[in-house]
Amino acid sequence: MEYTAGAVDPHRPWIRDARDAPENMNWWQTLFNPFGKTYKLHFTRAWTLMFMGRLLLYVIPSFIAFVAGIAGVSSDGFNKPVNLMLFTVPAVLLPFALFTLLTEYTSFVGHVRRLTEAGRSAFMAVIVLVPLLLGLVAYALGTQAGAAQYRQMHSPANSEAVETRAEKKGEEEEGEDAASKDTQTAAAGGGGARDPRRAAMMQMSERQLAMQAGMGMAFPIWWLASFGAMLWSLMYVARLPNGGEGKFRTGSHMTPEEIARGV
Repeated sequence: MEYTAGAVDPHRPWIRDARDAPENMNWWQTLFNPFGKTYKLHFTRAWTLMFMGRLLLYVIPSFIAFVAGIAGVSSDGFNKPVNLMLFTVPAVLLPFALFTLLTEYTSFVGHVRRLTEAGRSAFMAVIVLVPLLLGLVAYALGTQAGAAQYRQMHSPANSEAVETRAEKKGEEEEGEDAASKDTQTAAAGGGGARDPRRAAMMQMSERQLAMQAGMGMAFPIWWLASFGAMLWSLMYVARLPNGGEGKFRTGSHMTPEEIARGV
């Protein structure tokens, strides 16, 4: 068989395998039907859609909120907590969270189809669900820690200790002028009233504090695990040859001999 650049698609001369032709791709089957096979260029296109969707839905709203905050626009609407199943996310990141949950499934489906087509065990697709599973475990542990912190802050013994410190501080500040009080308040390390973070935490309900602690622990673990899964997808799954035969390399760079053999 004589190979001519652009024989498969004159607009995409780098495609050398007719099975990878974009017009042959069924997006619905690729993303939602785990019972099938996906060629490598089709898998790469689906992976790029999911990755770029997550990236843009996180970066763009966050950047808009950041710029609006610099401009003096109130950020209450952006940061308003929204309940999403077990999680609470800022309103500005709600589209990102919904898209991420959807693409956890579509990514799993895409990997199952690609591994099946390449003759590998489809069970390996579970790897793409590991970040979500680790995030759920971290979230559960974080909520337990947050709930325990809430109970500790609102325990009778802790409340009495806070009141005692406040009374002692009030006695020390008697007779001082307002300027001296402000200086001492800024320099003092104790007392919940002078710690904005602690004051905000004291105003939270047990559920709010638990969910905040859970997300604080789950997000970095999920992000790091997702980065590892991304490398595995790009360096291994996306490079598997169509049909599971032939050299292990990127794109659809096949030789004319491989095309003739039907590799």
